[in-house]
Amino acid sequence: MAFARTLRGDVAPETLGVVNAHDHLIRVGAGEVYIDGDHQLDDVDKAVQEASYFVAASKNWTPNGGTVVDMCPINCGRDLERLAKVEERVDGLQIIQSTGFHQEKVYLETQSHWVSRYSVDKIAELIIADITEGIDKHDYSGPLVERLPYKAGVIKVATAYGKITKFERKCIEASAIAAIETGCPINTHTSAGTCGLEQAELMISLGVPADQIAIGHIQRNADIWYLTQILKTGVYLELDGTARLKYQPEANRIKEFRELGEAGYGDRLLLGTDSGKRGYQKAYGATTGVDYNPAVDGPRMLDEGFDRAYVEKLLMFNAQKFFTFRKAA
Repeated sequence: MAFARTLRGDVAPETLGVVNAHDHLIRVGAGEVYIDGDHQLDDVDKAVQEASYFVAASKNWTPNGGTVVDMCPINCGRDLERLAKVEERVDGLQIIQSTGFHQEKVYLETQSHWVSRYSVDKIAELIIADITEGIDKHDYSGPLVERLPYKAGVIKVATAYGKITKFERKCIEASAIAAIETGCPINTHTSAGTCGLEQAELMISLGVPADQIAIGHIQRNADIWYLTQILKTGVYLELDGTARLKYQPEANRIKEFRELGEAGYGDRLLLGTDSGKRGYQKAYGATTGVDYNPAVDGPRMLDEGFDRAYVEKLLMFNAQKFFTFRKAA
């Protein structure tokens, strides 16, 4: 039976409802918080409030509510016990949790990090265990490992601005092994939309099926020709970063949805918001938040003449297919 892997277990993909393919509800410490304290998302009550807005907006599109893909990976402040409390308290919410790795810089000093010390195969074993056994209560911060009942349903890989570091390539190689072994999808982080094509080509060369890969944050590079070159490899694109007017106008993302759809790639586009800071969430006082795709993007696209069936693909059906495991794991 086809399934997506959520915190509450394996579910039929069509029950995921509206899918926010890249976001953050809980983050407790670690490198990103050290770099910028606004990344600290440790308040369960606030996360419940934020997720409730998302589910309410999602129910305007489907009675199934919505799914948040929490893209906080290994050693980046995962706290599955807090996150599970959020899911339990919000009716109509499902959460898919990531394993894998962020870009090198968020690990601060990496010469001594266990990624630099372990073999690729050993790192892959740890990722696989997150997916098949349960995520470590201590977020692989060591030395003890105590597995929780909550399993990962997506693998994250990430690269730096304009390059793939030795550390990041090692993480990608291990993640590719884990993806092939388990059938778990890979959703990536690109830095300001760079290295998207290189990520796709590298993972495909390592044996990961193209349609098991989504290249993330790629909307920041609002170059339709370049985005098309990535899509020609067979991967998905994950377009997020909503309401980031300091980077580009919202019209750029809408243009991407329209023109890539018209070019025949509408079945391989995913939406997210990546509202991973307090300053990006309504529960902490922001004017936009995790609910932006169903609350703003969807209605705007209809207002601008998009076909409703296509909008529903972007909000729901593409992601329901992408986050389906490719094999039993």
